[in-house]
Amino acid sequence: MKKDTKNNIRPPVVAILGHVDHGKTTLLDAIRKTNVVAKEHGGITQHIGAYQVKFQENYITFIDTPGHAAFEKMRSRGAEVADIAILVVAANDGVKPQTVEAIKHIKKANVPTIVAISKTDLPDINIEKVKKDLQKEEIVAESYGGDVPFVDVAATKNKGIDELLEVIQLVWQISPQESLPKDPLDAVVVESFLDKHRGAIVSVIVKKGTLSVGQKIQVDNETIKVKALIDDIGKNINEAFPSKPVEILGFKNTLEVGSIVRQTIKTKDESDQQAASHSDIIAKALEAKDKFKIIVKADVLGSLEAIKENLPEKVLIISSAVGDVQSTDVNFAKGAKAPIIAFNTKVLNSVAKQADQEHVVIRNYEVIYKLIADLEEIAKSFEETKHEIKIKGKAQIVATFDVEGIKIAGSKVTNGKISAGDKIILRKENGKGIESEILSLKKFRKEVKSVEAGQECGVAFKNNLDFLEGDIIESLG
Repeated sequence: MKKDTKNNIRPPVVAILGHVDHGKTTLLDAIRKTNVVAKEHGGITQHIGAYQVKFQENYITFIDTPGHAAFEKMRSRGAEVADIAILVVAANDGVKPQTVEAIKHIKKANVPTIVAISKTDLPDINIEKVKKDLQKEEIVAESYGGDVPFVDVAATKNKGIDELLEVIQLVWQISPQESLPKDPLDAVVVESFLDKHRGAIVSVIVKKGTLSVGQKIQVDNETIKVKALIDDIGKNINEAFPSKPVEILGFKNTLEVGSIVRQTIKTKDESDQQAASHSDIIAKALEAKDKFKIIVKADVLGSLEAIKENLPEKVLIISSAVGDVQSTDVNFAKGAKAPIIAFNTKVLNSVAKQADQEHVVIRNYEVIYKLIADLEEIAKSFEETKHEIKIKGKAQIVATFDVEGIKIAGSKVTNGKISAGDKIILRKENGKGIESEILSLKKFRKEVKSVEAGQECGVAFKNNLDFLEGDIIESLG
């Protein structure tokens, strides 16, 4: 890319944000005249992609940020690296929860905003309602007296694309930033992954300075040399100027998304970049007494981060890495007694066979929100199983009566046994549990220490519980 020698203004970096299925990638597809949507699983963008287009002799760099809630963290980073944010809202669907989340990230990034109302070629659209709903979120259209430009688009019909690009240029002309190719290098990592043949691939957008083939970069006290630069259309280039998105070959390890490439590489959590030893994993597994343990392998760091950010509270990652599932992962999983969660990664037949022989579970996923949904179900089942294991006895309340002002639960023990002094959970019909303690047990007006399955008794609780016939007493011993 040649820099603008006339006014020396760097191209704007634009982030596309919005709700899932509102047409963000389809919009970029129309802009770039390439078919990205067909390559995405389920039509959902899985990683941050950066692309550059030329319009009226000027360049614009786009970041395609993921739209599903599972990618909130990545979407936030997309807004932070951008100069302008485009909020995509479908004319037939309106403002949704992830639209509101995207607005939050845009406001946090404090960048100019343009609203692209998408799918305007469909029936049953209501553009005015979209504008009014956005106004409630403090995104006020110019036609409503605000300062946010709105553009109607229909990407599949190529409608409104030129108008949108023109508005981007107009917004950038209000507060442009100078291109600084001679300044010290400053580039932002927008993706990083391991390639089977090329090794670690780091995708960046240059913010200032110039990135060149052969350039030496200091990484954690180790100097690496840029082996190759590949632009967004797969072409090898010798140098990248400000706002240029490019892949860098030459790193030995992947970098965390959001890292800054300068004279040194600043990673936010260097411990994540270090491979855990077998003993480290086992030690961590033993510490996780109340959590469901998993090992995660993902295709790229962006995916790994999204998984970590959306883990259910009761799930603990004891080991995570980028790349295909290896034999060593199976060994770790066996020792830690943990399943392997694989996202968009390969499992060789030999590794799958080893896992089967070692009774190690490997679950493969191609869409992150399905992975998260499964983990939520697993966590729920894990909690229920743990609770069932703790239960020493169960009784059902079959009658209620008062004795000297104390409410007594006439109960029949259905499983195990219950004893005086037991900690209990009173389980209501709606599943809600109330903690208490058994104060005393009586059989035929005689106080007893315990009652076993098949027997009936009267139960008095430590505190005055509000119980009904049909409620269940779960004794935890």
